[in-house]
Amino acid sequence: MSKLKVDQISKATGAAPAIFTLPAADGTAGQYLKTDGAGNLTWGTPPDQKITNASTWRLSANLTNTAATISSDLEAVDAPDGFASLGDPMIVSSGIFEFPNTGIWHIHGHFYYWQNGNGGSYYGTGHLWTTINNSTYVEAAQCRTSDYYSSYGSMTVDYLFDVTDTAQRKCKFAITQGNSAGQLIGDTNINKTYFTFTRLADT
Repeated sequence: MSKLKVDQISKATGAAPAIFTLPAADGTAGQYLKTDGAGNLTWGTPPDQKITNASTWRLSANLTNTAATISSDLEAVDAPDGFASLGDPMIVSSGIFEFPNTGIWHIHGHFYYWQNGNGGSYYGTGHLWTTINNSTYVEAAQCRTSDYYSSYGSMTVDYLFDVTDTAQRKCKFAITQGNSAGQLIGDTNINKTYFTFTRLADT
């Protein structure tokens, strides 16, 4: 069987045909040829865009406060049987969530709220705050539930966060309540108020 052996290849047409220099050795399975823009071809590995991190944290006890950052009673989900997580988990200290890896992250917060009041226009508002300098926090997402009589309600926030620096880009959650007797409901065994973090892709 005949073989064609070349070190370079070139287009047959064009005023100034580009000349491409082939790599000296074969690549590995799944790699592709890429150029450096100067005609030198090398083997490249496609970026890993699959989900590599996913974890959920829950509020393990009720929180009663008219306006408060959720800074305690946060625990990684470990029950009931069959729970799952993927990759390195989030790091949380005093309610501040730190991301284990850079990337584009989906942040989901679910607030389970009890409004204990009759005859008043009461509400619960959930907040997601983010920082890009590990200092100044801004509100990134907000949700609200309200009613005139005592009732339960739920609300969610979602946000895509570009984490280019894990030491500087962090987030936290907060609750604002229109009635001092209102409660954010937590449970150590069930996801009632909980927060899920999923890394979607490279930044």
